Amino acid sequence: MRPYRTVGLASLLVIALTSAAWAQDADDSDEKDAASEPAPTKTAAADDPATAPPAPPAVETTGRPIPLIELLPPSAFPEPVTRGIPDGSLAGTFHGLQWPYYPKTGIGVSGYAWVDSGYETIKRGAQNQQDIDYWLQQGRVLLRVTPTYSNGEYFVQGQAELVANKDQSTRQPDVADTDDLWIKVGKWNLWDIQLGRYEGWEVYHFGMGLDLNTLERQGASDEAFSAPAIYGVTYAFNRPASVGQAAVHLYPTEWLRFELGSQFGNEFGSNTLATRPVVVFDIGKVKVKLGAEYKKLTDQKEGSKGLTRSMGGGGSFQVVLGKYLEAGVNAARGIQDRFAQDGTYDEKGSNDVYSAGIFANARIVDRLLVGGGFNYTYLEDQHFDTALMRNEKFNHVQTFGALQYRIVQSLYAKAVVAWANADFAPNFGGEVFENDMFSGRVRLLYLF
Repeated sequence: MRPYRTVGLASLLVIALTSAAWAQDADDSDEKDAASEPAPTKTAAADDPATAPPAPPAVETTGRPIPLIELLPPSAFPEPVTRGIPDGSLAGTFHGLQWPYYPKTGIGVSGYAWVDSGYETIKRGAQNQQDIDYWLQQGRVLLRVTPTYSNGEYFVQGQAELVANKDQSTRQPDVADTDDLWIKVGKWNLWDIQLGRYEGWEVYHFGMGLDLNTLERQGASDEAFSAPAIYGVTYAFNRPASVGQAAVHLYPTEWLRFELGSQFGNEFGSNTLATRPVVVFDIGKVKVKLGAEYKKLTDQKEGSKGLTRSMGGGGSFQVVLGKYLEAGVNAARGIQDRFAQDGTYDEKGSNDVYSAGIFANARIVDRLLVGGGFNYTYLEDQHFDTALMRNEKFNHVQTFGALQYRIVQSLYAKAVVAWANADFAPNFGGEVFENDMFSGRVRLLYLF
């Protein structure tokens, strides 16, 4: 989408939502004063609260309060227990928390902008493929608009994330102009129901590298075969095109949270149904996340027996030690079974995949962090080659190191170097070979 169209859409959306919220306020004279509602005990900017922008007062016009349009305050990013070390990757993950936390009627605005400048080289072992050297600059700006109606206890909330991309070679999941688009109804800190388009709760955490939409996330790619992507309970996690989502969230305590997620719609010519339950146990210093999923894609053509059935599960264990160190381990397993249109089992399209990984982030000085991570993925399909006496199999190692410095509040510079190695052992006469990838990039990131 062209930049001026993105700005135009954002403006129209803000105007429309402001009018709708204004009309609602006129009908609800018993609305509580939002200023009387307590905020969470900590915020994402708790290390420097003085930098939080002040909330402008509502303006009265002919007796009708105009809802606030403001940058979301730090209290909108809840932290009832420690999310992670300040500026670390866990601090930017909400661990199933109910956010944006905005217990009043108004329109919150937030988002981010980043630009990556980097280099990648891949040495490919197959005889008929060429090595590559690749320079790239890419960027992304996301504007998040969150209109909310709340009496301080119950709420109705919508959210749209409008995206502008700059030469983003590794596409985001399927749609380049919108990320989130959802509506949520519920009671603060107790429950909510969500419908629309969004990511499910995270189970597998990467750390300060392998960011989405980067070459290091793609790893030691190949022209003929796919290097297996890290599986982290992710069949029904991302935002696929033409697929809707619904979820019920429960927050019985500050330290225990539940998501029962689902997907439904159509995906690449198939009808989609999926369920994905996740539980988060979080006492700040220790976090445990467990998730499972089941997804079924059926052919839309009448009389066809084609379908793909995916299922899996996994978990992570994370620790946060004060303001100086955070670390975690992840593990997950997925299974895919595919059937052709005539109902026969497709061994080549069916596979088992295993992923495991570790990460750690540490503070060197006040604004300077260092991080690293290691991930291993193994994929094996169900076709057994009697000539080679083995199944087709692939494995993928992805490692990284990162150095991040906070220049000023909300402005970060991060350097990431990564190495990946993929082994390919295909059937049907294909040669066994391996690819090596090395990459480096520098990211300038601004949060607002």
